[in-house]
Amino acid sequence: MYFHSIIGILLLCFAQFSFAEEQAAAKQTVDKLNATLIEAMKNSRQLGYKGRYAKLDPVVKETHDFPTIAQIALGSHWKTLSDEQKKMFVDKLTDLSIATYAAQFNDYAGEDFKFASEQGMKSNRVTLRYELTAPKEKPVVFEYVLGQSNGQWAIINIVVDGISDLALKKAQYTSIIEREGFDNLLNKLNQKITDYANNNGAST
Repeated sequence: MYFHSIIGILLLCFAQFSFAEEQAAAKQTVDKLNATLIEAMKNSRQLGYKGRYAKLDPVVKETHDFPTIAQIALGSHWKTLSDEQKKMFVDKLTDLSIATYAAQFNDYAGEDFKFASEQGMKSNRVTLRYELTAPKEKPVVFEYVLGQSNGQWAIINIVVDGISDLALKKAQYTSIIEREGFDNLLNKLNQKITDYANNNGAST
């Protein structure tokens, strides 16, 4: 009986240690993205839109699981696409995400991301909560939902002040496919990327 109790304690300690390790690894992913965003904001004028895009490109690709995001965003429509169409959509979604970051994080006024808390892991998922703070401004709550991709933790959704980016994408994208088809969805995503570039002075 004593032997079994010792084994149980050791297993519990190991599980807690593994849990803490996994959370630390997931936090490193989010911290890398947030640090790059702040750096891009601090140097936004020198970098310009193109410079911010180039700076964010490798980090956004490393920290996000775009194949999973794409599959969830299209719901049941994902299965109807060819392999070539799936790749085209993942690539375009990746480009749009980088463009969105480059366009929206385009100025700096003392902002900083502060880690707030984490939620328990379930089905290889973990949610990390951060606050984007700025002087004299109300903090904006960012909740990063991460899953494991190729042994690494990667972001699959970001919820900002209770609004899920992935839920919005799914509602919009599935509606467009049903009304206008897949090709028009790609065209609309491409137009959004172009609009971000034009509105942020792509030549600078």
